[in-house]
Amino acid sequence: MIAPFMADPPQVHPAAAGGVWGATRDLYEFLADRVDRHTRTLETGCGTSTALFGAWGCEHLCVVPDPDQEKVIRSYLAERGHDGHRLSFDLRTSDTALPARLAEGPLDVVLVDGCHGFPAAILDWYYTGSRLRRGGIVVLDDMQLPQVSVGLRPYLTGSPRWRKVAGTHKWEAWEKLDEGSLAEEWNAQPFLGQPSRSARTRLMAAIPPALRSKIARRIRPNAEGPA
Repeated sequence: MIAPFMADPPQVHPAAAGGVWGATRDLYEFLADRVDRHTRTLETGCGTSTALFGAWGCEHLCVVPDPDQEKVIRSYLAERGHDGHRLSFDLRTSDTALPARLAEGPLDVVLVDGCHGFPAAILDWYYTGSRLRRGGIVVLDDMQLPQVSVGLRPYLTGSPRWRKVAGTHKWEAWEKLDEGSLAEEWNAQPFLGQPSRSARTRLMAAIPPALRSKIARRIRPNAEGPA
């Protein structure tokens, strides 16, 4: 089913070569292996993937702030005999739409492929990831862009809450190993490193304790200023 959609994609991005900024075939194949009519899915951004989700018959939400793109996808599916009745759209920006939908229940698969400017991908991952069930999958496209991968890759690589299950230089798929909100305090993330210390603090830590207080008194700034 994937080949015809890639050969003749929906023309949702007029400025793009071929009418759509699409993902790679291996990403679509990965999704196809994990999506059926019983799967609940969500994506940020709109394109060939949206048409595929609609054709697969899953309960799918596309978050994209452009009503024209919804019209293109629905017409595209209808012309090819897919009713897309389980496909819905939220025509708000993802930073507005996703927090408002947090109470709507668990998701099985998420594709983050919307706005690629920092920090949009992190926000999309945070809000959709909080809704992923245990064992759910988030797919992050265009990870070769630093605006997408910054912050996300080191966190996901180190966190015990996530496991990488597939990917290339361009996209990565991560399985959520628990459930619930992704909200965490900094001290729950020691895998990201320890707090930085000033040069003076590092120097004092290296001095034997017996000498530390004497040296500290000698180098403490004079509260009254220079004479």
